[in-house]
Amino acid sequence: MSTIVFRNKTGGSETLHAAPGHALLDVLRVHGIPANAVLVYRNGAVIPEATVVIEPDDVIEVRQVRHYDLDVLRRPKEHVYAAPAPVYTKSILFDHGGSLERRTEQFTAETFVQYVEETFVQSIAAGGTMRQGDKVVIGLSGGRDSVAYLKLLERTRGRWPEADMTAVTITGLPDWDEPATFQTALDSCAGLGLDHVIVTADDVEELFKLREPFVDVMNRVVAGEQRNMNMVIGHQVLRRMLEREAQRADASVVAFGFNADDLVASMVTWFTTGYRMGGIPVRELANLRYVFPLYRITKKELTLYLELVAPDLNRQGAPGRFTTGSDERSLAYAMADHLYDLWPGIDYYLFNAFENVQRTLLPLVDDLCRVCGGRYVYQEGVANPAGLCDVCGFLHRQEALRADAL
Repeated sequence: MSTIVFRNKTGGSETLHAAPGHALLDVLRVHGIPANAVLVYRNGAVIPEATVVIEPDDVIEVRQVRHYDLDVLRRPKEHVYAAPAPVYTKSILFDHGGSLERRTEQFTAETFVQYVEETFVQSIAAGGTMRQGDKVVIGLSGGRDSVAYLKLLERTRGRWPEADMTAVTITGLPDWDEPATFQTALDSCAGLGLDHVIVTADDVEELFKLREPFVDVMNRVVAGEQRNMNMVIGHQVLRRMLEREAQRADASVVAFGFNADDLVASMVTWFTTGYRMGGIPVRELANLRYVFPLYRITKKELTLYLELVAPDLNRQGAPGRFTTGSDERSLAYAMADHLYDLWPGIDYYLFNAFENVQRTLLPLVDDLCRVCGGRYVYQEGVANPAGLCDVCGFLHRQEALRADAL
């Protein structure tokens, strides 16, 4: 019979449960032990844990190498606020003068809906994402986030500053025109009685001065070596079309349905690339204010919320070629999801820290793209071409722009 013993740096030891045939890395993960924190000995000899498969009669010793209490994370102090027949639990790891406690609240279907709506209303007040008299353009893709945003506005009306809002749905790619998603966008406007503007592929081609249909340009991108630009181009097109509609509506606010883990994933990318991004949940550039009213609510919470209050709106087409991001995007999202598991409530700490960091950074320097007319931020340490945003510069190199574009 195999034996695996973990010896921690606080003088304790424990036997790890495993069976022959199990990979040692999986055993460590199940027991909450990072491979980077340990050295492994099999029958007295050091071995790399990544190659070990447990064999009968193995004697394996796992020794923690750095002196800290790993059980702070593996077995935190915890206080649970229970509820009958819960549908969701919310955990936050609180730090009180260096002493950590994980507090978990269980929610019934009714109290969960109340929790999400209260979080939304308080986030608007604390984050200043909506102000009395604002004229707002809302990006409405028909996906769960933007639809949940409108449903939250509908169900909490009277608890947030009154604003003049217009919903904008941008079409032009097969993924964006998927029938169920598009119909959801239309249906979600009904409860608020919003004006709903449809932006077409022709509008995109006109603004970006494309020499061929937008879908043909994107087909070539996703089929080529620069397919990693797929989501970058898509996001820039969506943003610019929303800005254009804001200008037409004389609106000064553009609202996006990015949720908490969207923004945490963006911060993972920011910390690992150093590329500048604006504030959260509000960023200002030129004469527009960009806001993220869902920044305190996760994707999981928004999806469950819709399931409980409007299941008919909780539908979405399968991801297609144009809404499937690159591997690095998947990495950032996976890292964000793992961070939530390892440190429940990490978004609260990150957003507050990011707000402090913003105060110490050099002022943003922006320029106006002479092709699409959008404002873009100069990045330190990068050769930024004058008057040309990343996307239009890429499209120019791909010979996708009209001859008169530049």
